[in-house]
Amino acid sequence: MKEKLLRWLINLFLAAALVLAAAAWLPKAFHMEAYVVKSSSMEPAIKAGSVIYVSQYREDETISPGDIVSFQTGDAKVTHRVVAVDTEQGSVITKGDANKTRDSQPVTFDAIEGKVRFHIPVIGYLLLR
Repeated sequence: MKEKLLRWLINLFLAAALVLAAAAWLPKAFHMEAYVVKSSSMEPAIKAGSVIYVSQYREDETISPGDIVSFQTGDAKVTHRVVAVDTEQGSVITKGDANKTRDSQPVTFDAIEGKVRFHIPVIGYLLLR
């Protein structure tokens, strides 16, 4: 009985390690970047501790209100929702879903790293350790 339990625990540990490794490195094969969300500014859509997967916009896509995008601002990577697009200025206005106000500065199209394609809740806490 002890051997069976030990074997089961080892298999569970190996499966968890494999899932974590895949969550961290597999996106590169699909030209995506994976980031751990550290703040609650996008809750309830994306909770803190989630892993987000971001890729560049495809040629046939346009940046649209409602898209969730990642961009660099100062030393921080930010992931917020596009609320307005200014094609003449080549910029967007963004806002975190949980924030009361829009972000103070527009984000230029060139500064947008990409669009959040999907996310996995909670697993980011495991990847941070």
